[in-house]
Amino acid sequence: MKHSYRIENDKLIFKTLVELLNQSSRYKNPSYHALVNHLNNKGILTNWGNTWTRKSLFRYLQRNGFSGVWGLRNSLEQYTKLAKFI
Repeated sequence: MKHSYRIENDKLIFKTLVELLNQSSRYKNPSYHALVNHLNNKGILTNWGNTWTRKSLFRYLQRNGFSGVWGLRNSLEQYTKLAKFI
């Protein structure tokens, strides 16, 4: 996969995950199963061109510096808190 396509795919993946996280309750994260189904239903593939599995999503988040769904949500909350001061 070309580098420029990979960057665009990463943006699309994170945009989709953030949409689903914002729709869920503040105190309960969506399951990996729900996130994977959402990504697969939208036709978003992994960077390797495969469909998503729970393990591939977990590893993808780890590679990008998040400790799973909880870490992604936590980072989003920290970013919105910091955005007020920037």
